[in-house]
Amino acid sequence: MGRRAKPTYPRMIVELADETLLPPRRAEVVMLAARGMSAKEIGRLLDISPETVNWHLDEAKDQFHAHSRVDLISQGWMQGLFRARMLAWALLAFAAVPAMRSRPSPLSSTRPPVTASRIGRTQVSCNYA
Repeated sequence: MGRRAKPTYPRMIVELADETLLPPRRAEVVMLAARGMSAKEIGRLLDISPETVNWHLDEAKDQFHAHSRVDLISQGWMQGLFRARMLAWALLAFAAVPAMRSRPSPLSSTRPPVTASRIGRTQVSCNYA
């Protein structure tokens, strides 16, 4: 049986929200790592060696007290280092569209409502009305 191709996922377009937290080159490396690029891809793109890319990532890990590359990226998201470029446009689009959930759906009108009759410490029992 042959080897399966590794699945590819669309990469999110990430940009830095606060460029003052990192030196310029390290910020570029961390931003590209947050986009899902490997050290070789980042090195090719920035014309530096993969070892230099890993050094920049290690320095950023020390700065953000991260244990791994994934932890570095999640720390960056939590501390407001990154923002998704297309996410802002998507949020604006969703805000402009009226809420679809406020309208009754055909399925909800055919089902009887569910009411909770007893709530105990370990069990919740529901009855259909």
